[in-house]
Amino acid sequence: MKKVLKVILGILLSIIVVIGLLYGAFIYMIEYHVATVDKKSYNGYEVVMQSVGAPLFFSSADGRLLLKKNDTIINKTDFVLSDDGGSIRDDVWSVSWYKDHVGVVIRGTEQDDTLYNLYYNGKTNSSVVNGQDAITTKGDMAGNDADEIRKELKMVADYLHYDDIKYGISAKGWMYANLYNKDGVTRHLNYYETQEHEYVYQETKKGTTIVLGFYKIENGQVIDEHTTAWH
Repeated sequence: MKKVLKVILGILLSIIVVIGLLYGAFIYMIEYHVATVDKKSYNGYEVVMQSVGAPLFFSSADGRLLLKKNDTIINKTDFVLSDDGGSIRDDVWSVSWYKDHVGVVIRGTEQDDTLYNLYYNGKTNSSVVNGQDAITTKGDMAGNDADEIRKELKMVADYLHYDDIKYGISAKGWMYANLYNKDGVTRHLNYYETQEHEYVYQETKKGTTIVLGFYKIENGQVIDEHTTAWH
């Protein structure tokens, strides 16, 4: 009889241990497990979006943003995604690169769009953005990839030897870039809406805008079209 009881107690103890391990694994996955969901890189920097745990039923999801330089974390911030129980995934964020920081917009169906600025010097701030104030995603700009356009704008700016560049969004929802140089004159590059991988270089003086040139991106290179005529 005692042997039978020992066997039964051993089985019960084993079941309790297994249940405890399964419960611990469940809690770990729900609360603590960290996974990299997506990453973007530019000019030696990399921003990484991670999920922390997993949403339970229709609860919010916890996430984390890391900013790296040469694989070393130089900035990080946590965020919460309220998206009807949706998980952290690559279509809830958009990324814009600036001279001194990276801007990340997080979007959820049950929250305002939130912009997180991670500066290269370690500072971080956030704010609610809406409409044209928000950084565009792939769903905007008639299906064009905002990240690709942003990179191509920077390529043209580098080709023209500009010292600084700041991105913006036009009233139509198209990305453009203001270009700043030592001569103190601000010029701009606009995505040519009717053409692919083509940009118009312009200057505005006293309310009048003139075209300075057109540039295309072909095979990863900037091509000067040597024309100021719309085509």
